[in-house]
Amino acid sequence: MKNQIVILLLSVVTLFSCESFLDRSPDQGLGENDIFTDFIAFRAFNDKLYGYLDDPLDWERRADAGCISDETENNATWTFNGGMNAGGFYATDGSMYESGWKQKQNNWGPRSPVIWNSFQAIRTANITLERIDMLQDASEGQRNQLLGEAYFFRAWHYFQVLIRWGGMPEMRGTFDVGTDFNMPRRNFVESAQDCIEDLEMAQDLLPSRWGNDQLGRVTTGAALALKDMIYLYMASPLMQEDAGNGAQYNTELLKASLEASAAVIKRSSEFGFQLESGENYRDVFYSDYQPVNPEAIFWRHNMMRFFQDPANQFIPKSYGGGNQTTGPTQNLVDMYEMADGLPFNESPLYNASQPYENRDPRFYNNILYPDAPWGMNGNNQIYVETWLGGREDNLPANQRPVTGYLVKKWWPEGANNWENRKSQDFMPWMFIRLPQMYLDFAEAANEVYGPTAVAPELGMSAVDAINVIRNRVGMPEVNSKFTESKELFRERIRNERAVELSFEGHRWFDIRRWKIAKAKLAKIYVVEARKNDDGSLSYSYPERPSARIFNDRNYWYAIPIEEVNKYENFTQNPGW
Repeated sequence: MKNQIVILLLSVVTLFSCESFLDRSPDQGLGENDIFTDFIAFRAFNDKLYGYLDDPLDWERRADAGCISDETENNATWTFNGGMNAGGFYATDGSMYESGWKQKQNNWGPRSPVIWNSFQAIRTANITLERIDMLQDASEGQRNQLLGEAYFFRAWHYFQVLIRWGGMPEMRGTFDVGTDFNMPRRNFVESAQDCIEDLEMAQDLLPSRWGNDQLGRVTTGAALALKDMIYLYMASPLMQEDAGNGAQYNTELLKASLEASAAVIKRSSEFGFQLESGENYRDVFYSDYQPVNPEAIFWRHNMMRFFQDPANQFIPKSYGGGNQTTGPTQNLVDMYEMADGLPFNESPLYNASQPYENRDPRFYNNILYPDAPWGMNGNNQIYVETWLGGREDNLPANQRPVTGYLVKKWWPEGANNWENRKSQDFMPWMFIRLPQMYLDFAEAANEVYGPTAVAPELGMSAVDAINVIRNRVGMPEVNSKFTESKELFRERIRNERAVELSFEGHRWFDIRRWKIAKAKLAKIYVVEARKNDDGSLSYSYPERPSARIFNDRNYWYAIPIEEVNKYENFTQNPGW
């Protein structure tokens, strides 16, 4: 039985069974009664749910989903982005992180594919829910904590499968060799309702906060936030089309999203969530003094981050880093407004010869541009030389920044060869943080009530919610020219989301659920900067040739054909 591993969870017998847990225990004499009757042992089993969480910052990854969207470009040739950007999700190797479905080199957690980990985690959660009555030495509160975490993570990991593969059969119990696996697929909305029901259980069982010795565990606030996120996905055009309702928003599901996001915002102080002020915005993403920022709602707790994690994705070897595979696109740079709150091509502040002056403050926190100051060598300022012929541009082809930009958001200050501040910062990967709640609320409120009408769920309009996020970093309120209609403001909400959540794993899934990926990926642009004789720079913005091939079938990933063929009622995604 332990050797029979079938990839799809609907046919999983031993992806993560009690027996495999016991086989890996230090004491080979342990049995089920030893594990599931004792609270400490049970919690150790259940805590593997946290270990299955993804970590796109892990040094082995060298790519995240941003490089298959319009957010970043990646020069790695061996990771998942090559096959996916060529339009062939199924053609990628089964152990690729984003698109794969097989365990990678006996690893689990962030070094194996998201889908593979999700199947393991769902089974682990199901075992907890089925074995909880065996627990003998736990208080009611301890039992509730275990159950709450199991419900939460079953919802989270099932959601990870759904947003990639679309609707799936029910996965609410462990399977055995006698299970009938010939179950039909459901659509996304039907499947995601299972997640909502799990989260409603979780929010009543989990605490509002944990003690400092349990930092990183999920809370009631995390359950509410995830419920909001899933409702928003369920209500979105791609998912509604999958449910047969046409590619348009669903008002009733949007209202459910509003209720959940409003609850998180109204109860944020109870949960310990807090928006960071503009002058401390950098602290949201890394810090040398706090393990996680109060903006974080649900995150992977990593303790101090090893230097090779950001080095292999974001820091070039010329600074003492690794391959520096990931760079922001010009598409993303153009989304950052000018300081007056207007797009660059509409603002009098924009100067084509100095295109990086007078931008949204978040631009300077998130992106390094040609000749940007970054790093000190003693008293001497170091400047980024991504211009043609510069220090970074002269790196070998597989290490050279391919867009002319570098990611600053995940590059700790001083982490270079000169200042040598390496591996000195906490840098958790955040799945959900508080600004997303305002962005989610704004998106739903705009569709239901319009831009300026007050949504009763929070006593705030969609415009108000966006302005909260903008004002805290010193940006002016949304220009009134963009709030005259739902359609106009929809585009500003989406732009604000791209800027605020850049490099945090949202963009790829957002442009798919909005059903705009095909248009957004049609052309990917980069910057080419050249040094003039007087030391100034001149700029051009060429298209990166053949950067993306995205067809209608690419809105959903292909499911392994060998698995689809095993089950008469299990259908493949359209076009595959």
